[in-house]
Amino acid sequence: SGFGEEVTMLKHERPPEKKEGGGFLSRLVKAVDGCEIEITYKGRNEEHRITIDDPYDRTSEKMHLFNADQPVEGSVQLRPKGSYKHNGVTIELIGYVTTLTDREDKVEFLHVDKKFEPVTLSMPTTLDFAFPEEKIYESYRGINAKVSYIVKVTVGRPVKNQIVSEEVWISKIDHKLSQELPDTSLQRSYFRETEFGANAVSMEVGVDNVLHIEFKYDKRHFHQRERVLGLVTFKLMDLDLQYGEVGIVRKEYIGPGRQNDPVETETLQKFEIMDGTPVVGEV
Repeated sequence: SGFGEEVTMLKHERPPEKKEGGGFLSRLVKAVDGCEIEITYKGRNEEHRITIDDPYDRTSEKMHLFNADQPVEGSVQLRPKGSYKHNGVTIELIGYVTTLTDREDKVEFLHVDKKFEPVTLSMPTTLDFAFPEEKIYESYRGINAKVSYIVKVTVGRPVKNQIVSEEVWISKIDHKLSQELPDTSLQRSYFRETEFGANAVSMEVGVDNVLHIEFKYDKRHFHQRERVLGLVTFKLMDLDLQYGEVGIVRKEYIGPGRQNDPVETETLQKFEIMDGTPVVGEV
């Protein structure tokens, strides 16, 4: 076996955190409007926020995490600084896909709301909301596209409506598959296995009578933080090779998979599998 040592993983450098949105006029309106607005989520605090990297903007942002089968629910706190009259409050959950190719296009696939009647406030008020509707797509951040879910609060005002919005992150987990394929990321050694089980997949590549290589992986689906275990076997070697590596590549397709659809590729990790011509039968 040629796998005597564990491969050193590359360190992920997190991009800088995204700054708060809104220009000077927006901040000025909120400052003088006379009511503070805050969105909170039921049963969630800072521990339920995850950091998401955006490769398009090259920033990172913290968001509250929800599973797709969970309702997005919580409350909106209105804290007036005195007598405060509004023309109604609308709380919305909006889901849309944005493509970022020649121009930015948005396609909305989810839009639900809850409305509250106009009233004059003189003390802090809580407005509850719950959106159990199906969230068919998982949140996503890519080079050419993203999937977003936005919780938006609009407070109707005579001159200019006050709007507060924030994004939540939706994750879709295949619980059945997760149970069938246990997470082996806590295994002490990556390279002890010599035989793979029923979930193993293999692929053979090469050139007739010159080169024949077999790739084998312990399974087809992996947990996000799990290591990918595989074997590379040189079955036929009739030429000199100086260097070889295996890479994990993420590909992003925009469209149904036609030849001219935009494709972005990113190499997540590389592993050197050989240095010099291997011997036939070497693993």
